[in-house]
Amino acid sequence: MKKYLLTLGLLVGALGQSMAATTYFTENFDNLNAWTTKGDSSAMVSGNVLTFGRRNSAGDIFSLATFSDGYVNFQYRGVANVDGGGYFGISQGFPGNHTWLAGSSSRYATPFKLINDGTWRSYSIQFSGTGHLMLEQFANDTPGQAQFRGLSVTDVAVTAVPEPESYAMLLAGLGLMGVAIKRKKSK
Repeated sequence: MKKYLLTLGLLVGALGQSMAATTYFTENFDNLNAWTTKGDSSAMVSGNVLTFGRRNSAGDIFSLATFSDGYVNFQYRGVANVDGGGYFGISQGFPGNHTWLAGSSSRYATPFKLINDGTWRSYSIQFSGTGHLMLEQFANDTPGQAQFRGLSVTDVAVTAVPEPESYAMLLAGLGLMGVAIKRKKSK
């Protein structure tokens, strides 16, 4: 019974943390209306995923809005075993003085490393100062190496929201624990 209550407590705690965040901006990448480019950009969206259609330095995109001191939360997928791909940063212009906060290439170091393993991964990266969000594909020679989806800006870090399959597995596990407890009591 203690294990059941602990599991339930952890689930409620994780969900409570993500519900407590104030969201300032949400981007589902169904279009690029909230973004701008400077010069030649190959940014494109398809199926709520942002990617870049050309290779190396395919043109940064910048959020039209500026943000101050918060967390950027997004999902990223980079092609497995590629040294290069997506970058995220903050810029004071289009472009302007900018800082890359996360990237996937060892050729241009960033404070936070994005993982290229072919799977979607969730990130929550803190930034300080005021600027435009900036996304790019960089440091490799193949289009489509960097994919972003589900971006938001919040006042606190947001934990990854489990996929529906994870909830189903949790419920199945809790059900099995309940059956085991009931069997133990009836013996």
